[in-house]
Amino acid sequence: MKKILISSLILIVSLTFSLSAENSLDYLEGVLEMKSGSSWTELYIGDDIPANAVLRLSYDGYAEILVDDAMVTLINDGNYSMSELIGGVSGFSNSSIDLKKKLTLNTEYEKWQQEATMGVRGAEQTTFDMSTSMEDAFTYLNAGLELLSEENYEDALVNFSEGWDFFEDENCLLFAAVCYEALGQKRDYARSLQKVSGEYLDEEFQAAYAIRKSDLYLRSLAYQEAVDLLEHTLSGARASDEEVQKMQYLLGQGFWGLGNRDSARKAFNASKSVNPSSETGKLAGDALKSL
Repeated sequence: MKKILISSLILIVSLTFSLSAENSLDYLEGVLEMKSGSSWTELYIGDDIPANAVLRLSYDGYAEILVDDAMVTLINDGNYSMSELIGGVSGFSNSSIDLKKKLTLNTEYEKWQQEATMGVRGAEQTTFDMSTSMEDAFTYLNAGLELLSEENYEDALVNFSEGWDFFEDENCLLFAAVCYEALGQKRDYARSLQKVSGEYLDEEFQAAYAIRKSDLYLRSLAYQEAVDLLEHTLSGARASDEEVQKMQYLLGQGFWGLGNRDSARKAFNASKSVNPSSETGKLAGDALKSL
């Protein structure tokens, strides 16, 4: 992993930066300060930020800094150097795939739901616990997925949150993250996704998880972690063609970030070959032209 900051960060990159870029605070939760001599000056949305500034994020902060047409997002409290932040991403170019399309419930989910209803997961579930008067995690998960498919994100989030709070079910935590993103709660999305280890996810959701988590790794410049997760998932997890295409595209981005252009080209070709006319296929084709 390429380490450029003391604290972890997420970087959404759309172009090449330079230290002469115009920087401004675009979004903030918590407190963001800029060092001024021996003191700190609090920043507010719309404030300009010099390229040589030292920043401090606190109070469980989340900040988005606009650098020309690109957005740099800080998600963990700590100190940040703008020059290191800008310089650290100056050589990295990527085009993001649409996150909101990554967890569309497809035929794989429908098959899973039918199997669950018929009792394939029956040995794992207890429909009602008389001692606690609460259903099991599967009940919350299934109810949440139904609401998610209807784009009723707020009610779906209630079910997923309870499934996680009561039973620590990672499937519920993953889909809670999806709801947070759909509702525009960026900090809660990142926090929830970071908590998902993937170890206890159902097989049907591992590919969707790998897509989101590797995207998070890539935007934090954790290229090796992204590659490791994607290669592991591609080697055995159940995945639709669309999910495979997206994982191969992200794998290409990971190899590209590591400077392994041959492996990046191979992954982008694999992604493009799944469906050249799809959005992801076109992105893979564009990436191949840039290699």
